[in-house]
Amino acid sequence: MFTISEIAAATGGTIHGNPAGQVTNVSTDSRSIQPGMLFIPIRGERFDGHDFIGAVVGNGIRVVVAEQVPQENLPGDCTIITVPDTLRALGDLALFHRRRFALTMIGITGSNGKTTTKEMLSTILEQTCPGLKTGGNLNNLIGLPQMLFKLDPSHTWAVLEMGMSELGEIDRLAEIAAPRIGIVLNAFPAHLESMGSVENVARAKGELLLRIEADGYAVVNADDALINAQPSPRGVRRITFGRGAADVRATQVESLGTSGQRFMLHFGEESHPIILQAFGMHNIYNALAAAAGAHAAGVPVEQICSGLELFRPYDKRFQLETVGGVVLIDDSYNANPASMEAALATLAELKGSRRAFVALGDMLELGDNEAELHHLLGRQA
Repeated sequence: MFTISEIAAATGGTIHGNPAGQVTNVSTDSRSIQPGMLFIPIRGERFDGHDFIGAVVGNGIRVVVAEQVPQENLPGDCTIITVPDTLRALGDLALFHRRRFALTMIGITGSNGKTTTKEMLSTILEQTCPGLKTGGNLNNLIGLPQMLFKLDPSHTWAVLEMGMSELGEIDRLAEIAAPRIGIVLNAFPAHLESMGSVENVARAKGELLLRIEADGYAVVNADDALINAQPSPRGVRRITFGRGAADVRATQVESLGTSGQRFMLHFGEESHPIILQAFGMHNIYNALAAAAGAHAAGVPVEQICSGLELFRPYDKRFQLETVGGVVLIDDSYNANPASMEAALATLAELKGSRRAFVALGDMLELGDNEAELHHLLGRQA
């Protein structure tokens, strides 16, 4: 996949040892790396991957990107490429690989709905063309590069989630992915311990828009004032979604109980009926975002509509299952105040006159507002 000279050029590194040769893939995990791969050790809060260089070399690894040449004696055929920051080098190499392919790169961020929107949009796109979508929770400065390394010539599109816990993180993720389309869903109280305010959360999410490629598209939630106020570069076209005045909007939303919900999907003056196998108003917004993103990518409206109707809820995100006559709802993947409120509102709508029991977990990283936000949610329940 990469020659040693390509790795050094992409990362701005210095080669120590054999300058010839190549690697088949890239790994930051000393436990799963295979011979022939490149090892990039990352420094973390509780570990330092540099401590495992000797072990991976002993298991057959011959090319390593590191912040210094290891002190231990290494085989003569081993190559070390030194860089100031291995985490940055990982992203730079991922960007180098991403630039090998002319494809439609779509980035998605927001406090809630990233994975569901990614799955909806991917369901639309994969009807006609092969592509790549974020797997698991690979949406941070280590995970997103790992997704980019999976790109190959068969892919015509990629839909990547971008998560964050501090200002500047989305900016770097978007720099690495170089998206043509950026979708910003919403900004809610999440990561307040590090972010301080919802306004800062919106600024952080808006960093994606500033990295959209020239002549690309910024897709934003018109009903979220903080998100709609985030700027995008000159030359980047803007598509809004929402329930009010927006380019892509929903009207006549109707619950179908445990069968999902029905709504009219509008693209300007054009409208189409949709039956969505997902629950709650938050998923109407996710569907609108996916539809707007697909529209920006040039997907025909008929394919957008059929893709939305093919979508099924993703793992642990308001999944319904009937057990012994009882409807069990699994929404356990993650929790913040907005997602919990949406889940409770949807439950109230679905249960009708039946009884409902709720088991709620902790919401973390809420800073000084933690107790108040938990109390507010308890009153809603």
